Amino acid sequence: MRELWEEIKERLRQKVSEGSYRLWIEPLKFDRVEGNTLILKCPNQFFASWVQEHYFPYIKEDLLYLGMDIKIKLEAFEKIKESAKRQLHLPKFSPTEIPRPNLCERFTFDEFVVGECNHYAHGACWEAANGSSSSCRTIFLHAASGLGKSHLTQAVGHKILEKRPRARLCYLTANDFTQQVVSAIKNNAMDALKKRFYTQCDCLLIEQVHCLSGRERTQSELALALDPLIDGGKIVIFTGNQLPRAIPKLSDVLRSRLASGIITSINPPDFETRKKIVARKAKSQGVDINSETVEYLAHHLKGDIRRIESAVIGLITKSSLLKRPIDLGLAREIIHEIVGEPDTLTVSKITDLICCHFSLKPEQIRSRSRKKEIALPRQIAMYFSRKYTDSSLQYIGKQFNRDHATVLHSIKKIDKMMKTSSKFRSQIEYLTSQVEKHKWR
Repeated sequence: MRELWEEIKERLRQKVSEGSYRLWIEPLKFDRVEGNTLILKCPNQFFASWVQEHYFPYIKEDLLYLGMDIKIKLEAFEKIKESAKRQLHLPKFSPTEIPRPNLCERFTFDEFVVGECNHYAHGACWEAANGSSSSCRTIFLHAASGLGKSHLTQAVGHKILEKRPRARLCYLTANDFTQQVVSAIKNNAMDALKKRFYTQCDCLLIEQVHCLSGRERTQSELALALDPLIDGGKIVIFTGNQLPRAIPKLSDVLRSRLASGIITSINPPDFETRKKIVARKAKSQGVDINSETVEYLAHHLKGDIRRIESAVIGLITKSSLLKRPIDLGLAREIIHEIVGEPDTLTVSKITDLICCHFSLKPEQIRSRSRKKEIALPRQIAMYFSRKYTDSSLQYIGKQFNRDHATVLHSIKKIDKMMKTSSKFRSQIEYLTSQVEKHKWR
């Protein structure tokens, strides 16, 4: 359940501003589960009241999204005054020193699942972190939310600090940088802020640069800070959900800096990558999920990686709380709660799939032709139509311009051929896997 709460916090990070997240969400700590209630610790009673009024709807929404219909209760820490003093103020930044980066422990290269969707981005970041290529010093990672930009960026930070513990690494968001600029202007400390980047930064990791749109002063100061870093061959990595050329209200000077190195996009994970993510996430929780369930989850959980990981955590948590085994039945419940019912297979869809496999047109398979290259695919289509739909023999026959007796004969023939020919059986098993995949899309 602790892991589930961390997943929910990551989801909340995407729904509220960075300042609100740091002030009200980050301090919330998982404590325990009592019956049907999730107990969270917070600094004090005022804090609890504020979170309950303004953020409980978001938390409950994410719990329901993950299939967890449970209550939430907040309890205050014992050292109320000390905690309140520490938590109830916006974070302050020293203009003269680089703060120690706050990197997520699990955002490492070892935990990053590589696939066709992110192979180039991973390779570029790996080269940058290991310093093995002079061309991979400045990188712009472009991707939609939840596809691994932050993971790769922080993985670079972890690897650099692993190889060079004394490296001066600065990891911040565009909003963090904006707050630093505003604070420095207010305190007449711009020179100290610039000096910090000029002389005390070996590696700059800056996220969500699209948030700088329209912030002219911040853009100007960032461009000035970037020049000595890029010119000095320092490692600089940006992330954004828009390509540099597409970010509106961005100065040409800063746009040029953002696009001065490698620009790479991370695409949504493909099916094979999604399978790896499901298996990896389950393994990290000490759970093995059978291949059938892994494939079912991978076919349904398209889109961002957080959604996939959250579903796996929800599946494991539901299994634990309900004392039920993790199987296809439980996975279907989780998927139903997340994406709804899967598309229903029809005779028409099965026919299209068989036609595609045998390079036929639907009108050929429905024709009166008795040629083997057409008749056998027709019989296979009838076989799968009976197996995967609730259609009657009469209805199936009508779709192929045949009667119900012909359909029954076709089914029996396919069954017999599977028993007598291992080669044919392998072909049907392959087609079965394709029909199953189509069923789960």
